Amino acid sequence: MRNKILVAIAILVGLIVLSGSLYTIKEGEQVVIVRFGEVQRVEVDPGLHAKWPIVDDPRRFEKRWLAWDGEPTQVTTADKRFISIDIFARWRIAEPLVYIEKLGTEERALSRLDDIVESAARNVVANHKLIEVIRTTNREFSISAEEKMAANAALPLAPASAWLGGGADEADAQEADGGVAEEPAVAANQPKEEDSVLGQSAMSEEISYTITAGRKKLTQLILQRAEKEVAKLGVELRDVQFKRIDYVESVQAKVFDRMISERRRVAEAFRSHGQGMSAEILGKKDRDLKTIRSEAYRQAQEIRGFADAEAASIYAAAYRTDPEFYRFVKTLESYEHTVDENTWLLLSTDADYAKQLARMKGGGN
Repeated sequence: MRNKILVAIAILVGLIVLSGSLYTIKEGEQVVIVRFGEVQRVEVDPGLHAKWPIVDDPRRFEKRWLAWDGEPTQVTTADKRFISIDIFARWRIAEPLVYIEKLGTEERALSRLDDIVESAARNVVANHKLIEVIRTTNREFSISAEEKMAANAALPLAPASAWLGGGADEADAQEADGGVAEEPAVAANQPKEEDSVLGQSAMSEEISYTITAGRKKLTQLILQRAEKEVAKLGVELRDVQFKRIDYVESVQAKVFDRMISERRRVAEAFRSHGQGMSAEILGKKDRDLKTIRSEAYRQAQEIRGFADAEAASIYAAAYRTDPEFYRFVKTLESYEHTVDENTWLLLSTDADYAKQLARMKGGGN
């Protein structure tokens, strides 16, 4: 019985030792074996591996590419634009021995990446203009119909590039805030030549800017500067990109106000142009209406004159045929229009009215 207990204990101890001397590596993992604080070796092949039990400590790290996402950072560009940049990158543990010695954990690695990559990004962006950070190529700007109309209507509207490369710092935004929205609109049919020229020249200056670096080259510069530093930590850095580029909050509201003011000026130009066209159309309508009414009145008078002449001719012919009968008929018509049951007549004995009434009364008797 005692021997069985000893055998069971020996088997149990053997199983514990065996389980402590074996470990597995998954796909996408790499393991660094540490013994009493010293790195012994690195295992990268997936599968079952052996180690000394108890004394060897397998530390697991990712072998795949990992994501680094920085926090928005405020930067002042070379042309004094106050912007906020948000960037991201891909990184991996290239040298596990150096990594575990310099950093040890992924949290410390991400913290060091924050410092290194964001510092490189700030330095690169601060040495270039905002339009270089935004644009990649020198592709021509497409000017909208509203912008063309604003320039032609003496409304110096900034093109789309102005929000990217010009006129958006605090001073410019404050200047726009101070008077743009309050200026009276200029009618489209009464342009000011001087203002129009100024608006077109400002637009041409923005469009004619030539990109010397561009966003793609800036990301490469950031990567080149940062990867030299992270390589010392056993980390490989790749694919640094801008996730978001925006004005800081203190400038955003002023920029939006300026954009709203510009859009209102364009809308006012359209309204003025429409009102001018409306007045022209209404004036033409009134002139045409007067012409039509005058012509209609002339034709009506001609028709009425012809009718009166024809009636007079008929009356004259009837009178010539039987004057007595004609006189009789006209007298009867006058009775119809002048005499009713409440009419009183004062007539002399030789009046036609009296003669006909006396004749009608005698005939009735």
